[in-house]
Amino acid sequence: MSNTKFCFTSFKIWEVVVPLDGSMLGLPAEVAWPKLPIYLVEGATSGGFSAVGECARGTPFESVQKTLQGLLGVDLHKTTPPTAWMKPYDPQQVPSGYPVWAQGAGESQQNAIADAVGMTRLYPVWSWAGAGLASYMLLESLWLDAMGKRAGMAAHQLLGGAVRREVPVDLWAVRPDVSQLRAILKAAGQRGIRGLKIKSGVRGDTVLSLYALREELPEDFRITVDAMCAWRTSRENGRLFEMLAELPCAVQIEDPFPYENRDDWRKVRESRIATLICHARGENVLEAALRDEIADAFNLGGGSAYEFLKLATVADFHGKDCWHGSGMELGVLQALHLHAASCARNCLLASDLQSEWTREHTLVHPRMSYRGNSALLSDAPGLGVELDLKSLERYCVKHHTITL
Repeated sequence: MSNTKFCFTSFKIWEVVVPLDGSMLGLPAEVAWPKLPIYLVEGATSGGFSAVGECARGTPFESVQKTLQGLLGVDLHKTTPPTAWMKPYDPQQVPSGYPVWAQGAGESQQNAIADAVGMTRLYPVWSWAGAGLASYMLLESLWLDAMGKRAGMAAHQLLGGAVRREVPVDLWAVRPDVSQLRAILKAAGQRGIRGLKIKSGVRGDTVLSLYALREELPEDFRITVDAMCAWRTSRENGRLFEMLAELPCAVQIEDPFPYENRDDWRKVRESRIATLICHARGENVLEAALRDEIADAFNLGGGSAYEFLKLATVADFHGKDCWHGSGMELGVLQALHLHAASCARNCLLASDLQSEWTREHTLVHPRMSYRGNSALLSDAPGLGVELDLKSLERYCVKHHTITL
């Protein structure tokens, strides 16, 4: 590789809103996040080619602008995403939204971010909030795509090397009622997909729907119910667990209770009613869950590839499997997540790489390929995708340009 400075010289930005296929997802009318804009970026490089990037939904344009202005003219050979914003010898000066230090954000910042992205304030700061009001995910995706293309290497090679060529994936829905759930199960069977992930409200609405269809559920199927910490105690929700125990298929329960309610986590885990999954949204959650032995496996990721691989390695040391989470991103970040998931030895559970099935379009080409229940890894340089410029215009709300 040449020692010549390699940098971004300009950026084209598309602000897009791509609807979900609500007819199959059971989306409650009050859910606002599918309407949040996403910024897709194409960066021209001094190497004569372009790289692509994406930031998570709800990221403000000011964060996109700050990130890209900070990248212009920077020698990409001399920076890496995990350390790009770290001040030497003083980790306390790393912006609190930076993934490794995200749990250090103050309550006021957490509340502001929660308001911006529509998440309950139960959750810690996620990496999409950016680092010091810049977008970490945009930086990471642009850097990996650019450096991979520069070196003629796929992103998974830059992340340590793929240990699998196919990553398992389940269908995904929000809170389908009985009729919607029946249609989703039929679609899954037609596609050869053997698993479904759904959300649940405080009252266990989707558990009731599953129970109503228990005679129609195939035995060689897997249901994951994500309660998002909404079920307060095992005592109050005992009937929900009894209904799940009567389902004929494998059952996984993700985040049934608030994390501090560890006695109930352990009680359900010891009952062996289902495989208990903890969505470790940061190092602090993973550390506590491993220490207190509350979970069988983990949902990791949805943000930084480097953070995902670090947490996956820690979980692997403890004999725990995981899957790669997501936020139903578009094609650039979905490709990044696929590369990361392929590199983690213990990423054996079905990951959240369903945007091709849930979004009207992911605005990249080639689009993600599947074989039955698995997403297929690409060996093309970088992330292996380019922006679909023709389809972009259909969903574009605004254009922006940033130059030196």
